[in-house]
Amino acid sequence: MIPHWLGLAVCLVALTTAQAELRINQVQFVGSHNSYKLAMSEPYRTLLSWSDENSAKALEYSHLPLAQQLDLGLRKLELDVFYRPQTGEFTVGHIQLIDMNSHCETLRLCLDQLVRWSRLHPDHEPIWISFNAKDQIIDWLPKPTPFDAAAFHTLDRVLEAALEGMLIRPADVKVAGQRQPIWPLLDDARGKFLLVLDETGWKRDLYLTDWRKRPMFAAVDADHPAAAVLIINDPVAEQARIRDLVSVGFLVRTRADANTVEARANDIRRRDAAFASGAQAISTDYYLPSNPFGNDYRVWIEEAVRCNPISAPVICGPAAAQ
Repeated sequence: MIPHWLGLAVCLVALTTAQAELRINQVQFVGSHNSYKLAMSEPYRTLLSWSDENSAKALEYSHLPLAQQLDLGLRKLELDVFYRPQTGEFTVGHIQLIDMNSHCETLRLCLDQLVRWSRLHPDHEPIWISFNAKDQIIDWLPKPTPFDAAAFHTLDRVLEAALEGMLIRPADVKVAGQRQPIWPLLDDARGKFLLVLDETGWKRDLYLTDWRKRPMFAAVDADHPAAAVLIINDPVAEQARIRDLVSVGFLVRTRADANTVEARANDIRRRDAAFASGAQAISTDYYLPSNPFGNDYRVWIEEAVRCNPISAPVICGPAAAQ
C-alpha cells in the first residue's frame, strides 16, 4: 500500500506541474467595462435624463483608477479612444462632450499608468485591454474624426512605443488543425499585455490589413485566418457557442452585466452564465463589495485568476468566484 504522505506528495507534484503548464486560455478572470470612466458631470446627466431617462440610467456607473483596479485583481480593462489628427493624440472617453470624464484624459496617460503598475508588479498575469475606436456621429454633439488607415497606424505607434517588449502579439499565437489557437504559457506571459480591437464592420476589416504585424488582435469569427479572440457579449443566449469556442482554444470576452440593469435588480443569472460559459474575460461594472444600488450584486474572483471551468485540465483545481 502506498503511504498516505507519498500519495499526497505525488498529487502536489502533479498539481504544481499542471499549473506550470497552464496556458493563458486556460484561466478565467474578471475585468471592468469602460475602465477609465468617472461619473458623468451632473449638468449633462440632468439634460440627458430629461430627454432619455433610460439612457441616463445606463450611464450611471464609474470606476476606480486603473492601478487600483489592478491592485484588486482585475486583469481585463477597456479603453475608448477618439482620434485627434492635429496632435496625433487619442482622447479617452465614452461619449463626446457629455460623458468624457476619465481617470486618464489621453491614451498615453492611461498607458503610462499601466506600465508603471506593471513594472512594480513584474510577475502579474497578462492584462487584456480592449479598445473601441470611437467615431459615431450623434445628433447635437461634436462630430468625431473617423478612424481611417492613418488613425489606426498612429494608434499602433502609440501602443508599440508605450508597451515595447511587453506585448502578446497576434504573431505569437500558433494555430493547430482547424483553427485551434495555441497560446503562450501563463508563466511565459507574466508581465505582458494582450490588446484587442473591439470593432466590427469596415473598421475591423481595415485594421486586419497586415494583421500579423499589428499589436492588437481583431475580434473576428472563428473561421477567419486571424481568429484568436472573440467578443460575445451575451453569455445567456450564446452559452453553448462560447463553451465550444473556449474548448478548442479561443479567448472570449463576455459581459456579466450591462447598462446597470442586473446590478439594479440584483439579478445574478447573467453573471453566473458568464462564469459557467468558460469565457476567459468577464466584464462588469461591479467588482467592489458594495454597489450604488444597495444590494449584494458583485462580480468577483477571490484571486486574480482561476482555473477555467471549460478549458483548464481537471488537475488544475477549483477556485471561488462570486
